[in-house]
Amino acid sequence: MIIDDQRSHFIFIYHPKVYHGKRYTVYNGKDLTNGEILQYWGKWIVLGERSWLDEMARKLDMYVEEESVPCVKYDRTPSVNLGVEECVMMVYCDKRQREDVWKILQQLGVKFKAWVSERETMEMWVPGARLFEQWIASQDFDEVTIEAIREDARQSLGHVFDHPDDIFDPWKQ
Repeated sequence: MIIDDQRSHFIFIYHPKVYHGKRYTVYNGKDLTNGEILQYWGKWIVLGERSWLDEMARKLDMYVEEESVPCVKYDRTPSVNLGVEECVMMVYCDKRQREDVWKILQQLGVKFKAWVSERETMEMWVPGARLFEQWIASQDFDEVTIEAIREDARQSLGHVFDHPDDIFDPWKQ
C-alpha cells in the first residue's frame, strides 16, 4: 500500500497490517528487538529521478503486499540540504534476507548496489553527527527548538542502543 501524504517529505510503502498495529521490523514472523535492529536491519539505497522512483514504487508495492520486502520509503524531492541531488529510495529489510531483496531490485532494473545498516544510519543521525548537524543547520529553528530536537534524538536513539532487549518501536516520520 503506497502512502503518499503530501505533508511528509517521504512516500512510504507498507503492508496494510501496519495500520492494524503490526510492525514492519519483523524477521521470520518475530518482531525484532533493538539489539537485532542494530545487528541485522538495514536498507538498500536506490538513487534516481522522482518519476522513476514512483514507477519503482508501483512495482515494489506487490512485493511489500506479499511480504517479500518489509517496507520502502523514498524522497518526494531531493534532500539538497543534505547534499543529495537525486531522490533516494530506501528498501528496508533484515540483512539475512538482503540478497533475496537485492534480486528483486535487480529484476526491476536497479544496477547500483549500496547497503546501509540501521546502526550506521542511527550513528549518522545522533546529535553531533554529520547528517544531523547538516540537517539542523539547514532549518530555520530557534535555539530552544534546536535543543528540544537534540534532546529528543538523544533519548530516541539512546533508547535503542541502551535497551537492546526491548522490542524495537519504529519512530514516526
